[in-house]
Amino acid sequence: MNAKENIANIKKNILNSEVAVKVIENSGWLVGDKLFAMLIGVFVTAIIARYFGPENFGQYNFALSFVALFTAFSTLGLETLTVKSILDKDFDEGTVLCTSLVLRVIGGVFLTSVAFVSIRIIEPSDQNLHILVLIMSLAMVIKALEVIEYWIQAYQKSQISSIIRMGAYVISAGLKLALVIFKGNLVHYAIIYMFNAIIIGIGLMIAYSRNKEVDYKWRFDLKYAKKILSKSWYLILSGLMVTLYMKIDQVMLGAMMPTKSEVGVYSAAVQVASMWYFVPMAIIVSFKPVIMMKKKTNQESYINSVQILYTIVTWISIAFGIFILIFSSFIIGVLYGSDFSKAANILSISIWAGTFAMIGTASSTWLVCEGLQKYNTVFVFSGAVSNITLNILLIPTLGGYGAAIATLVSQFIANVVTPAFFKEVRVNSVMIFRAFTLYSFRNKYDIDRS
Repeated sequence: MNAKENIANIKKNILNSEVAVKVIENSGWLVGDKLFAMLIGVFVTAIIARYFGPENFGQYNFALSFVALFTAFSTLGLETLTVKSILDKDFDEGTVLCTSLVLRVIGGVFLTSVAFVSIRIIEPSDQNLHILVLIMSLAMVIKALEVIEYWIQAYQKSQISSIIRMGAYVISAGLKLALVIFKGNLVHYAIIYMFNAIIIGIGLMIAYSRNKEVDYKWRFDLKYAKKILSKSWYLILSGLMVTLYMKIDQVMLGAMMPTKSEVGVYSAAVQVASMWYFVPMAIIVSFKPVIMMKKKTNQESYINSVQILYTIVTWISIAFGIFILIFSSFIIGVLYGSDFSKAANILSISIWAGTFAMIGTASSTWLVCEGLQKYNTVFVFSGAVSNITLNILLIPTLGGYGAAIATLVSQFIANVVTPAFFKEVRVNSVMIFRAFTLYSFRNKYDIDRS
């Protein structure tokens, strides 16, 4: 079969699938939301980076990465499990959402305190850094309101959150530009970060009250809380490990290098390297409820749906990687200027870590459906350990280049190498391998057979 026939076959299979069409429609809103954010965010962030310069921009991103280490805990691994709970209907929707909200608020308050105390111990003399961490940590409490996103994902109502987030992006971008015009400082920038979370959280709550189809009473249920936490601790740990090998590089760069300018340059590269993540993430989010429903109704269709998800995510990632690799120097030069020129070479390395990161994210849905989420902790632990080890070895001599290499290698180890060693999840490794060969589309899979 030649390339033209392959393309025609792929198009036919997609258009003939009602589920595929629904996923594409829902993904369209998510992609539109993130594309809008990217177009605004990339240019506004570039203006901010130029305004602050590598040193101050590096200090801000060091604080942001430090807070991210605690944010992984604050979500309590509830996202996928809460979506599943809403779909399973073992508990009513109001109970699921209210309990999740309370748990996230408690976690956010506790972790804000821990983050603030920790930064004072690590950097005792940097008062400005303490303030940045405290302000951005408070966003963990505010983001508890984003439990409404779980309801949106369950019912594939992405239009709601997309409109809210696009509005928040516009307001936030305006405030950031005002910061530059009126010569604000890093504390003002951190406040804008927190304010953005407030706008989105309030907007989601208002949207839920207006769009819910059944008026469930919101109440906290201790029984459900215990049940969900008993299942989520694997995801909490894996979330922490994911954050470790996604963010620890910036934290270690800031701690191991004499100034924060290396963090600023590295952060500029990472900003561009990750700007395309919204596309595969939107597809993963849209596929998630479809795959969970297929698991309960038709095993063959369920497996086919997972395989198609992996294939789409893999090739979208490769396409973006090639594009960024070709134009890395041009992109960095236009956006950040000569002060950040070193970021172009770092970007050429960092861009490929995203391919394996997105494959790992897609795999988490399959692991939850199979009740094998405990393995996710092992996978990301292997990635975190390898990343930290490689950072220790490479950063002192290679700086940002070493951090980029460490992240790429650790993503490959966590999402491709380690899973192959476990019999129960080896079939998932086979599906990942097949994704690189376009196996699902070439063999005329139909994800809507049930």
